[in-house]
Formats: sequence, structure tokens, C-alpha cells
Amino acid sequence: MAAIDKEIEAIEEGEAWDERDEIVELEVNENVGKLVTLRLSPENWEKLSREAKGLGLRPGALVATWVLERLHRGAKAKV
Repeated sequence: MAAIDKEIEAIEEGEAWDERDEIVELEVNENVGKLVTLRLSPENWEKLSREAKGLGLRPGALVATWVLERLHRGAKAKV
């Protein structure tokens, strides 16, 4: 019997926990925000990727930074 089959059998029989296992409690942050999807041409994706890499960021992080900067500038202009 393959190792994976033995594991499945143990889970099905209620023997999934090892005596050495420990329970770890995690805190879940439910305020994770909203997701925005953006489509870019392959050329623009490459430009974004290069710029982000040059700054030590992932492309999505750079886009999020740009959006937040723009929103902040817009809010300042209205004051």
C-alpha cells in the first residue's frame, strides 16, 4: 500500500493526529480589503515587471502603491 493510501486510511479511521502534534491557534484578519483585477498588454506587463523589479517590488505591489499615491493626492487637493 502506498504511503498516501496509508495516510488516507488513517484520516478516514480518525487517526490523523499524532500524539506529538500540537494545536496552534491562529488569528485571522478579516479586514483584508478588496481585490482589483487589471488587464495589461504583454508589452505593458513587461514594462511594469521591469520597473517593479528595479524597485524590489512585485508588480501588484507597485500598482497598489501607485493607486494609493494617486488617491492620497486627490484627497489632498480637495482639502
